[in-house]
Amino acid sequence: MTDRFKFRCGIIISHYDDDENDIQTLLLVNNVTIYDDGEVGFDRESLKEAVKRENLSEEEERTLWNSLDEYEVFEDWYQMPADFIEQCTGLKDKNGKLIYDGDILKPNNNTIMKEVVYEDGSYWAKDTVYFHDKCHIFQKWIDECGYEIIGNIHEVKEE
Repeated sequence: MTDRFKFRCGIIISHYDDDENDIQTLLLVNNVTIYDDGEVGFDRESLKEAVKRENLSEEEERTLWNSLDEYEVFEDWYQMPADFIEQCTGLKDKNGKLIYDGDILKPNNNTIMKEVVYEDGSYWAKDTVYFHDKCHIFQKWIDECGYEIIGNIHEVKEE
């Protein structure tokens, strides 16, 4: 359960797209350190992984990295305010991916998806349709139902 003490953060970075329009990109950065003042720190590799997941054009990626330069406090170490911080549950989905507070889970049988929330001192899986329905989340339940992470509450998915 050492994964239980991992954190990730979301940071929204303003930069430019290929047509020089101002855009904002949400980066979910894993393996962050949380400072007393509420800021977060992370290494360049964690940031590279977050940027890679966004599938940006070369120009968008270049302008995003330029926007991040001011936050590099040491070589390959960044520190900045986070828009949100999420803690790892210590549990893994059917693909072995760590589950964090705020993740959306979908079962094998394609029934109602669940949002992972932290309430009343423990993690719960809350229905995304009937928000009053929730159950404790534990590994056996995830394995038996074949739950997998399909997104996060902070990501906007276009359908």
